[in-house]
Amino acid sequence: MAVLSRKKDYSILPSQAKLIESQTSYILYRGGAGSGKTIGGALKSLRMCLEHPNIMGMITAPSYRVLESATIPTYEEYFTRDFLSQVNKTDGTAETKNGCKLWFRTTKDPYLLRGPTLGFFHMDEGADSPAMSFKVLQARLRQTGMPNQGWVTSTPMGFNWLYAEFEANERDNYQVIKARSQDNFFLPDDYVDKLRESYTDEQFLLQELEGEFIEVGGHCPFDMKALNEMYQDAKERDPVSIERNFIMTYINNQVGKRYVIGADAATGVGKDESAFVIGSATPSSITVVCCGKQKMPEVEFADLLDKKGRYYNNGTLVVEAAPVGKATLNKLEELHYPRLYKEKDKVGFQTTRLTKGPMLVADLAEAIKDRVLNIYDFEIIEQLMSYIRTEKGTYEATSGARDDYVSALMMLIQGVKAAPSYGSPPRIVITR
Repeated sequence: MAVLSRKKDYSILPSQAKLIESQTSYILYRGGAGSGKTIGGALKSLRMCLEHPNIMGMITAPSYRVLESATIPTYEEYFTRDFLSQVNKTDGTAETKNGCKLWFRTTKDPYLLRGPTLGFFHMDEGADSPAMSFKVLQARLRQTGMPNQGWVTSTPMGFNWLYAEFEANERDNYQVIKARSQDNFFLPDDYVDKLRESYTDEQFLLQELEGEFIEVGGHCPFDMKALNEMYQDAKERDPVSIERNFIMTYINNQVGKRYVIGADAATGVGKDESAFVIGSATPSSITVVCCGKQKMPEVEFADLLDKKGRYYNNGTLVVEAAPVGKATLNKLEELHYPRLYKEKDKVGFQTTRLTKGPMLVADLAEAIKDRVLNIYDFEIIEQLMSYIRTEKGTYEATSGARDDYVSALMMLIQGVKAAPSYGSPPRIVITR
């Protein structure tokens, strides 16, 4: 099949043809490395612009690096300079000769995607983008008289939001198109064979060459069905407020409610971020009402925890008593936080090699399996989906994912279990 760009014809792959011709509202084109994902997404955008003059489209990538090194160059190549103006580096926009306008954006802050009224969107490398980005873009599809379609092109990354959104349940307005690396007959003859020799992990090979949803490096210890249900419920909830662009509040403080805060401190350098989750605890459930994660110094993190904890009725605050976290705990003591978790007169949750892994994971897994835990934040759910037990028996985020929120949730669960130490609120029993 060939697709016409005014003066230029392009030979395309059968999987790309399915994407271009599809009329389904939401499409996932998932494939391995070199399977033509970005090109297919760009060609579908080209078809949209050729057939629908004045259509408005948004194209996203997970970072500026991906946007500028892969996504934008692909669009400029296949649209050609005769049809598409050069992308404006200041505002990330470009226009076609027939009046279409394209916005090129990163998904680093999903809420910044709000604004334009769109006729289509293309999320490139969607597995690396937050689930909230997809939700925000869905709401922008309302340009009168236009197809109002959205498509995601990506290699899977564990069982994250893409799996929950497109594959966990069959839905009429959703379509999945699969593409393997070896199906791209435009690749060099030895491209796939060389990758097979390089990828010694069979699971990683299935993800990177076959485009399959795989738990690379281990298995998720949490109930995936429960997480998928949690993900669908979260789609119906928006934060009631967003503070400092990273603190998500889903339910404000309520008089008489008992709250517990779980926190995972980081140094503020490197890739690790400090994260917290605040839960409203009743005898039968725990609901995460507020959460946030950001790279910041430990002392600044302590100030934030003190402020949020006091707002939420001086909730029990649980911070792991690890080397990273000591400065946070010291500062909280200086601030005289009224309800700081202690064990035998030592502040913070004391961990050992035994409790650090199996016990904390088991308690969190039980809360998820029994539907005790309610979460409305996509990013927390994504981290839980991407958390694995390795073949060596250790627990960690799968390659490319994060687990800051998972650690904070573990502290939250332990704080709820220890509730009798702090007075009258009833205890939630999580059986193991």
